[in-house]
Amino acid sequence: MLPGSSSPTRRELLHARLDALLDDCDLVAEHSAYGETFDDMEVFFLTNGRKFLQETFQEKLQERIERVETTAEAKQCPHCKKKRVTKTTNRKT
Repeated sequence: MLPGSSSPTRRELLHARLDALLDDCDLVAEHSAYGETFDDMEVFFLTNGRKFLQETFQEKLQERIERVETTAEAKQCPHCKKKRVTKTTNRKT
């Protein structure tokens, strides 16, 4: 953690989640049937590793979005328009 900071940083949370994933992998290896350890670990990492990567990428993208949206240029965008809400109840079918 950063000095004087009481909440963990995103990087520290990411490391904690990766450690938990590796701990779970150890559990999978311990409880695998004889001769099935490699296959069980492979399936575990393909499913849980993919989920971990997806969540990590989403967090990094959200971090970038927040950083861009806080710039002065983004706040004073003269060409930005608000979304128009359309009524979908009177559509022709």
